[in-house]
Amino acid sequence: MGIIKNITFLKAFLVESSLPLIYGSILDNKGFNYKAKTSKAQSINKQIFLVKDVPDYLHIDIKETENNISLYKTKTLKGHLIDFQLFKNFPDYIEQNFSAKSRSNLRRYQNRLETCFNIKYTCYYGSIPKPEYDHLFVVLKDLLLRRFNEKQEVNYELQHLNEFHDIVYDLVLNKKASIYVIYDGQKPISIRINMHKERLNFYIISGYDIDYSKFHLGAIDMLKSIEWCFNNNFEVYDLLKGYDYYKIKWATTCYHYYNHIVYNSSSTKASFIGKLAYIKEVIKYKCYTAIKNSKLYFSYKKINKKIFGITRSDNKKPTIVISKPTKNDTMNMIFIDIEENNDYAFLRKILYDFLFISKESTNNVSVYKLNNSQNKFLIKSKNQSQLVTIN
Repeated sequence: MGIIKNITFLKAFLVESSLPLIYGSILDNKGFNYKAKTSKAQSINKQIFLVKDVPDYLHIDIKETENNISLYKTKTLKGHLIDFQLFKNFPDYIEQNFSAKSRSNLRRYQNRLETCFNIKYTCYYGSIPKPEYDHLFVVLKDLLLRRFNEKQEVNYELQHLNEFHDIVYDLVLNKKASIYVIYDGQKPISIRINMHKERLNFYIISGYDIDYSKFHLGAIDMLKSIEWCFNNNFEVYDLLKGYDYYKIKWATTCYHYYNHIVYNSSSTKASFIGKLAYIKEVIKYKCYTAIKNSKLYFSYKKINKKIFGITRSDNKKPTIVISKPTKNDTMNMIFIDIEENNDYAFLRKILYDFLFISKESTNNVSVYKLNNSQNKFLIKSKNQSQLVTIN
C-alpha cells in the first residue's frame, strides 16, 4: 500500500535538501534559479508525497525524466511578503507604505525606547559566540511562553524551538540564517530568527519582552529587521502565513500557498491513495475558507481558544493603584533593584510604563519599597515620582 510522506517545502528548500527527485529548477518572478536540491531517497515509486506550503511566487519546474508521474496542486492559505524591488531604499518603503501618522508613531516609539533604555541593535549574521547563541534560545523560549500565556493561547511554534536551536547555529555561521536582537544593556528584549536563500529572506520565529509593550517593541523589531534587509540587499522578505491582520500592515504583496500531491500513476494503489489525498486536501481548505469568510469563524476561534487555550491558575489579577506619594511615604523606604532581583519582576512593566509616559531614562529612575508596607512601592525620577500600591 502506498505511504504518504509529508514534506514541508520551506524546510526542505532551506535546510534539508529533501525535495522529491522530480523537482527541478525553482525560479522567482525575475527568473533567478534557486536550483532545488533533491534527494535520491525521495524517488517516486509506490510512495506518495504531500509537499506542504509551496508559495506561488516561486515557479517550480517538474522534471519529466521519470515517467507516469502525476502532480496535483491544491490552494491552501494566504501568505505575505515585502518586495524590496518596488522601492529605492528603506526610507522610500516607509514613505510609500505608511501614512504620515503611522510614520510619526513609529519614529516616536523608537525614539522613546532609545531615550528610556540603553538600547543596542545587533544582527548575528556570519558569526555568533556559541554561549550567547544558547542564551538567546533560552531567553526566546521564556519570551514566547510569557507572551502567549498573556494571550491565553498555545504557541504552536514552541514545539519546533529545540529543532531550530539544533540547526540555526551553523546556518548563521554560513550566512544562511540570521538572529536580530534588540538589547537593553546586556538583556535581550526582542529576538527574531530569519533564514536566507540567495536573495530571499524568510521570517521564522520571534519574541519580545511584554514588559516593554508600551513601546510597541514588536513594531520596532519588525521595522529594524526590514531596514537590515534593505541594507543587506535582499529582494524579498517573506513573512509567511498567519496573523494576517498584523502582517498586512507591513507587506506589499499577498500570495497563496499550494500543497503538492505527487505520486506514480502507474501504480494502481498509489493512484488511488494519491487522488484520495488530493480530494481530502481540497475539501479541507474549501471548508476552512468558507468558515473563515463567514460569521462562524469568530465562534470557531472562541471554541478553539476554549479547548486548546491556556487556562490561568491565577485568574484573579492584582489591582494596581497609581497615586501621588505624600511626604510620609518617602520618609522610610529602601532601594530595590528590580532588574537583578526577580522577586520584584512584577514591577518592571509598571516602571517601564512610567518611563514611557515621563520620557525619563532608566538611568535616572530608582525604585523603593516602603518599609512600613508589603505592597507599596515608590518610583522616583529627578522630576517625577509615583506611588504604586498592589492589592
